[in-house]
Amino acid sequence: MKTSICIITYNHQDYIAQALESFVNQLTSFETEIIIGEDCSSDNTRSICEKYAAAYPHKIKLLPSKKNLGMLQNFMRTYNACTGDYIAFCEGDDYWTDRCKLQKQVDFLCANTEYSACFHNVLIKNERKDEEQEWIMHPEGLPKDSFDTTDVLGPWFIASPSFVFVNYSDFVLPDWVYNCQYGDLPIMLLLTLRGKFKYFNEVMAVYRLHNSGLTTVHKNYDKIMVMVYIYASFDIHTNYKYHNAVRDAVIYEVDRHAAPKNILPPAREKKSLATVLKKVLRR
Repeated sequence: MKTSICIITYNHQDYIAQALESFVNQLTSFETEIIIGEDCSSDNTRSICEKYAAAYPHKIKLLPSKKNLGMLQNFMRTYNACTGDYIAFCEGDDYWTDRCKLQKQVDFLCANTEYSACFHNVLIKNERKDEEQEWIMHPEGLPKDSFDTTDVLGPWFIASPSFVFVNYSDFVLPDWVYNCQYGDLPIMLLLTLRGKFKYFNEVMAVYRLHNSGLTTVHKNYDKIMVMVYIYASFDIHTNYKYHNAVRDAVIYEVDRHAAPKNILPPAREKKSLATVLKKVLRR
């Protein structure tokens, strides 16, 4: 049995060593492989990755790039290079804090085949200025420990460095996934069709927020467009089985990212995009 650690990294010279240390120091009874998608960084990220790959040649596989591919293409090639029976996600600016994290999660999935994935609590470390520095993502835990499709179709509650899932041999990603801006959310949604998700109320990783992260790049209307495409594609993929949940998810994203008056684009009508979309989606 083997578990793959899927990591994408770009301009993470200040973080990548800590991430890789947290991977190579995992205590497991099974084989692990670390697949690094390094996306032609302009800083020292690649050289750091090369040093670790040379130090752990039987554990680390480095996928360098001659040009910057962008997040999704880099993610997809890294994900597709994973050969483990289980796959764990973590980006190069996050890291794990529990050396037994992988063992705990893989043991659970091995023993509970009705589950397709599991995740855990994380510490959010905020490195942006003038904001709270750190907090636990779910300070009181979540109200339950088992989740399904309708749960995942909603506000974000699964941090990528906490996610481990079964790498089903017949799990083939549909074409629309390759047109998304994010790779982890579509995979999560598709995995809910194969089984439940288990939640561990343990903090076993750190999820960083900083000014060059995706939450800064994708915001306001860009964020809405990204999320609507994912949800609408999943809606079609499931033949509208979860349409009500998809509709509510889209409304949530619009309300969250388009509500402030000062970011609304010029419009001929007085109604905001949020108001219009709500009416359309409720038909």
